[in-house]
Amino acid sequence: MICLTGDIHHRSLRTNDQRYIADPRDSEVKIAARFARLAEQHGLKMTLYVTGKTLAEEWDDVRPILESPRVEIGGHTYAGLPQRPLTKLWYRLRGIHPPSHAGRHGSRRSQRRDIRRTIDIIHRKTGRPVVAWRSHGLVRDEHTYGLLAECGIRLISDEIRARDFFPRRTPEGLLSHPMNVLPDHDHLYHAHRDEAFVRAAQARGYGADEFGCESYTIDRWTKLVVDQIVRIEQQGGVATVLMHPICQFLADEFRTAEKLLETFARYPTVWASELLDFAKERSW
Repeated sequence: MICLTGDIHHRSLRTNDQRYIADPRDSEVKIAARFARLAEQHGLKMTLYVTGKTLAEEWDDVRPILESPRVEIGGHTYAGLPQRPLTKLWYRLRGIHPPSHAGRHGSRRSQRRDIRRTIDIIHRKTGRPVVAWRSHGLVRDEHTYGLLAECGIRLISDEIRARDFFPRRTPEGLLSHPMNVLPDHDHLYHAHRDEAFVRAAQARGYGADEFGCESYTIDRWTKLVVDQIVRIEQQGGVATVLMHPICQFLADEFRTAEKLLETFARYPTVWASELLDFAKERSW
């Protein structure tokens, strides 16, 4: 089975990818809405992790996503862990694109407040409980999982584990389903992430995870994803796929993504929350 996921960020976060949207009338949220419609047309379920500020600042554009019967919403922090201006300046003075997020949550108290604000605005705007979470940038510390559990979160998907085909319980009681299929952002040529950028990042030691530090064209990335899903399916596991709508759009305006969604339609897809029931049945 496939757990198809994606992440959505508010326009005011001004991520690196957002700067490459050519049409000033367009936005990451509008792009995500188009991607969600494509997934819905293929009958796919999808869990989208959304920052709280997306709902606060771009409600009219994000509302169609939230109202889709095929989309489940998870938390993705409230403000997206924005970088401080001085940190951005430090990177730019060295000729480096600043990361789109900070590397730390801050204090335990501020992290709890961020989690609570995210859950509250999603529930207030949609009427739905929030049980799934993925931190922006996969940033976490020793407090994160405990705080999430205290706030009612039951699932976490913020690890990249190429060899973990089944969800597992964390010591805090969360059900973790790591991304076990090649993620797109750090492994896909798009926007500023061209060959020169990737070579420079590799030289600095940036970008390595359990899938390595290589990036690929959209065609090659897609083939690797399909091969990995087939292998996980053969083992009876859960293939957790991360497809950022904005990355897929900037790569080739969804042309290859739509073909991949057609392939996904051959398999059962599940929302992250449905893994809780499967965990009971299969003793994960």
